[in-house]
Amino acid sequence: MVLVERPAVELLRLHSITKDFPGARALDSVSLKLNRGEVVALMGENGAGKSTLMKILSGVWPHGSFDGRIVIDGTDRSFFDTRDAHSAGIAMIHQELALFPELTVAEHLVLDQLPTVISWRPILEKAQVFLDDLGFGLRADTPVKQLSIGNRQLVEIARALYRDARILVFDEPTSALSETEVVQLYRIIRELKSQGRGILYITHRMDEVFELADRLLVLRDGHNAAEFNRHDASGKLRDRSELEPLLLRAMVGREIRDVFPPKVEPSLDDVVLEVSRLSLHRPNGKQRLNGISFQVRAGEVLGFAGLLGSGRSEILECLFGQYHSDGPKGPGYRVESDVFITGEPVSVASPADALRAGMAFLSEDRKGNGLMLGQSIVQNLGLAATAKADGSLFSRLELSSERESASNWISDLRVRCIGPAQAVGQLSGGNQQKVVLAKWLETNPKVLFLDEPTRGVDIGAKTEIYQWIQKLASQGMAIIVVSSELPELLGLSHRILVLREGRISAEFSAAEATQEKIMGAASL
Repeated sequence: MVLVERPAVELLRLHSITKDFPGARALDSVSLKLNRGEVVALMGENGAGKSTLMKILSGVWPHGSFDGRIVIDGTDRSFFDTRDAHSAGIAMIHQELALFPELTVAEHLVLDQLPTVISWRPILEKAQVFLDDLGFGLRADTPVKQLSIGNRQLVEIARALYRDARILVFDEPTSALSETEVVQLYRIIRELKSQGRGILYITHRMDEVFELADRLLVLRDGHNAAEFNRHDASGKLRDRSELEPLLLRAMVGREIRDVFPPKVEPSLDDVVLEVSRLSLHRPNGKQRLNGISFQVRAGEVLGFAGLLGSGRSEILECLFGQYHSDGPKGPGYRVESDVFITGEPVSVASPADALRAGMAFLSEDRKGNGLMLGQSIVQNLGLAATAKADGSLFSRLELSSERESASNWISDLRVRCIGPAQAVGQLSGGNQQKVVLAKWLETNPKVLFLDEPTRGVDIGAKTEIYQWIQKLASQGMAIIVVSSELPELLGLSHRILVLREGRISAEFSAAEATQEKIMGAASL
């Protein structure tokens, strides 16, 4: 039997989209095509225009605020708000999920369709049948606050399908998922593709691109930079080793060589941080961390690996005073440990104490814990230094010396912005991350904790952050990196400690560490 390939049926076309903001052009004649049953990966550095383009498609930026055309099934469409986009079959699954914790799964499904008089029993029954048909394993009457991040994402997908969305946009969907949840998401996307729906998939992770995408579209500086088909003219799948260098070059406009800079060997004698018998007790009396001990030397990058929930982040949070009596997570928890910095015992009861002891902590949640998005770059840079000086978190006056310091950090870290007075919330994710890093470096720490330092950051910004990490290590700073990306840990770390269920299960030197050994120690 001869299989005849079906011709591609165009579902969506964005034609010559141009969008201006005061003083800047975000998009310049950008075009995009999406066929039925196709996954198109939309890629580019932070600030390339991906989010702006998707806001136009989803109705956030209304018709008339941009130039160009949106064509669905061959017909021009005009969206004046997100409801217009929904009615056209477009749904966006955001990286930061837009859910209401107190509402149930069923309530989210019917949220924009509720009648004046509500009879909940038939709504719950219909929602449960719908969820069962999807195979998501969700209960319609479960409040969202009781769900894992992965299952909350399933609720977002279910909402889109309940509205019969034909075009789904996924924005960095795996950034907070466990490996099991990632596999489940891949299965769902393939199923959506088989149903003839079109998928736009925004990600910085190469593994995901080559796992899912049929075509790769690259934006750079608000322009179409390149487009690659995963299959050649004969239909044969093109090799990743062929496409990846071309893709990276298109994204950053230059060759990416030596993504991880050479490591400088640390001091063997100068122990900067020593932690002995660190334990974290929950309010119910159970232990979250159990007897963690380790040292970090001057100039050393120590990596922490482990599965989601293994206790990686909690170690840093405990050391930085977040679980102590005066810390933001402290009530009900109890921390036990002996901590020494350059040989001297330190007592930490709050983040301000940790700062004064010479620690700095770049959290994995830069928007929730790292930045004040409505404040300027210069105000954000002063937050940690102020807390170190007097324990308060009130921003300082924008003195000329502080503006000069901010300008220097902007130059050194290559932060793309209008200037020090620009609000941090207006920056791309990668540039926000650079501002967080500068904020902590402004305190001149002895020990730097980095929790998922490149989450949601493009390859160009990643490379620059890696260079800074090695630069700081070469200057004698002790650094701990927590990361879910094993290539990142292997590329940066001199040693790697593996966490499992709140304990250290293995230690590997850079020479002996492999992804297979780390995963084995994390999961067995």
